[in-house]
Amino acid sequence: MHRRSGLFGVLYISLIAAIAAYFFRATSVSGGSPIPLAAFSVIMTLVFLLAAVSLEKESAFSGVYSASARDLTASVLGALAMATGCALSLPRFGTPVTMQVFASGAVSVVGLLGAAGLAAAAIVRARGSRPMAALYVFAVLFYVGKLFLDFRRWMHDPAILDYCYSLFALISFMLATYHAGAFCFDRGARRRLAFFSLAGVLFGAISLVGAELAQLLIMGGSMLWMLACAGQVMKK
Repeated sequence: MHRRSGLFGVLYISLIAAIAAYFFRATSVSGGSPIPLAAFSVIMTLVFLLAAVSLEKESAFSGVYSASARDLTASVLGALAMATGCALSLPRFGTPVTMQVFASGAVSVVGLLGAAGLAAAAIVRARGSRPMAALYVFAVLFYVGKLFLDFRRWMHDPAILDYCYSLFALISFMLATYHAGAFCFDRGARRRLAFFSLAGVLFGAISLVGAELAQLLIMGGSMLWMLACAGQVMKK
């Protein structure tokens, strides 16, 4: 019981770390030194890595997942936020169609499908059943597509600190979602899912600073999804 409480406590530590990292980032953007945020991020990443390694290996869905109101609430709210963000990112009617506009619109549509899939998977889990892996596919594709589009835009920014945390966040979201889906085949990796979901919460919080509404909703919704994943893998 003590070990179970200790592992689950890492989830609360990740929330506190996310709040602290947000304010470190806000201070940095306001003209402060970026070193405290960088150092804090490295330290917390190592903490999350150690916490993940301390978990027992588990690949079966039934060995990690169970019906949980917390999982359902976080996942559905996260999916709703993501869907709203993707809807706001759709090109406005009358916008000239270019390859960039078309790609952005396509990724947003995939994001809407991905959010619906994550919400549906959460409902299935809440009923004590195993969701189909197909419900996670569009979410993974969305993060891949968004990562590609955002990185093309970031390439024109000479300051890596302006985008590196968002890059880490999207990579964490993508890999955590992939590993969550792998559990549907009983081929999951509990330690990897724990690490990437905890890292996603941290880097997602940093990415909220200065974000536009659509980006804010997508990142915030993804953070809730990461908390749902971490809550499942850290509680046993």
